[in-house]
Amino acid sequence: MRPTAPQEPAAPQEPAGPQDGQGRPDGPAGQDRRGQRRSATRERLLAAALDLFAAHGYAATTYDHIAERADTGRQTAFNHFRRKEDFVTAWVRQRHELLDRQEAADAADGGPVVEALADELRALARLNEQDYALAKELHDSGVLHAAFGLGAATPRAILATVTRGRQRGEIRPDLDPAAVADLVFDCYATALSRWLASDAAFPLADALLARLAVLAAGFGPPRGA
Repeated sequence: MRPTAPQEPAAPQEPAGPQDGQGRPDGPAGQDRRGQRRSATRERLLAAALDLFAAHGYAATTYDHIAERADTGRQTAFNHFRRKEDFVTAWVRQRHELLDRQEAADAADGGPVVEALADELRALARLNEQDYALAKELHDSGVLHAAFGLGAATPRAILATVTRGRQRGEIRPDLDPAAVADLVFDCYATALSRWLASDAAFPLADALLARLAVLAAGFGPPRGA
């Protein structure tokens, strides 16, 4: 009787997995989880940096301090924010996103455009009052001024509100909405700077609304005068 040849062991079978990639490390679900983790890390780094700027000063805060507060590595902090100024720019843009929500609510409400602009300026005043220590430090160190030159343009919400007003006949049709929005935002930036320099010696919201009233009425004398 001939000896039986040894059998090759069967190749192990790959475990059956989802056919659409859901649950695989490189599938949509895995990519989504990585994106969520990355966003959470970025938010943690931003919150840590802003807290440290307010408590210890912008110049005195290093990437090592930020990474330690955020419980992550120094290189990870650099990967998310290449320059220290980028934390400030992200903070400004975060505020602009809040204005977007305010603008959407005002647009749905359908009220006068000047009042919608007033709502946006009031919202900015509240944000600066809430973050006074941070805003004051960034202003006094000159970083806030630099942030406006590093990408913190006129908020989209203000431009959208002015554009809506022009379409509805509440703003003169010969005026460029972008130029009007820039004027509103420039008035805000100037009033904010003076408010911070004065150690909040006057109500910021009142100062902003007074400037808006002048812009809305114009510089000329009343008609018929």
